[in-house]
Amino acid sequence: MSRVRVLLFWLLLTVSGFCVSLAQAAYDLEVPADPWDEYRLQFKTYSKHLLASYDRAFVDDYEGAIREVGRAIELLPDEGIGYAERGKYYRMINDHVLAEADFKKALVLFERALARYRPVSAKKKQKKSVRKVDPAEAARLIATLHYQRGEAYYGFEKYRQAGDDFGIACRGGNSAACSRALDVRAIEKRGINWAPISALQYYDRQRVEYVDADLVRVWVRREDSLPAQFEAGSEKHVQQQLELKCSTREFRLLEDLAAPNQKSAVKRKSAVPLYSKAAPGSAPSKILTLLCARPPLK
Repeated sequence: MSRVRVLLFWLLLTVSGFCVSLAQAAYDLEVPADPWDEYRLQFKTYSKHLLASYDRAFVDDYEGAIREVGRAIELLPDEGIGYAERGKYYRMINDHVLAEADFKKALVLFERALARYRPVSAKKKQKKSVRKVDPAEAARLIATLHYQRGEAYYGFEKYRQAGDDFGIACRGGNSAACSRALDVRAIEKRGINWAPISALQYYDRQRVEYVDADLVRVWVRREDSLPAQFEAGSEKHVQQQLELKCSTREFRLLEDLAAPNQKSAVKRKSAVPLYSKAAPGSAPSKILTLLCARPPLK
């Protein structure tokens, strides 16, 4: 009887082992064995949603951009960049409460991520590490995180903090951060009243005039030179006073001030100031979004 039990025992072990190996094989086909590989796959989808939000924002569909970022955040709720981008979109449609909440959440998550990859002393190292990170890879990640946090600060006009993060990221080898550090220096030199609305285009928030419920006048600055040239004193720019018609999302040029260099300027008034439709993604379109009343989000 004991022999029969032994044979049955080994038979069960063999069958169960075979079944487990089949189940494990099926599992490995669907989900990567390494959880970090799974995370990378999720991050690809996360990035696709962020890229889709940029496309939406480019044509001034900020509600659509917010929805795309929301999908990304649902996928990876512990990544700071999604909250930072959504906060910028909320800010564009003047929902400052939600914008501020997302901005603060992004800063907390960026700091946590930086803490994970910063070098620590041997005494503080945990005995059981979830994942060993190569020092060179950690340095690249830290530079990227500083750059991303710098963009968050920049989007919320915290230029000193943005400059600090861009500087750290630039020294860490992030070339995009080096360019953004120059942008910050240029803004600080011309005055923080010039708020960025797109590449090389700014508006003067100190000269925004609400004529009535439907008309807004604002000065916009367009620069044709690089920040390095700005620093060298060979700046070329044009300032334009625009009148915005909020109800129809139209604008017209009232006058402009061309400054080919720091020593000369030419002021011109528009002879026939006609209204035009703002092209999606253009500076006038973004100014209309920023300064005109917007319906609540659905």
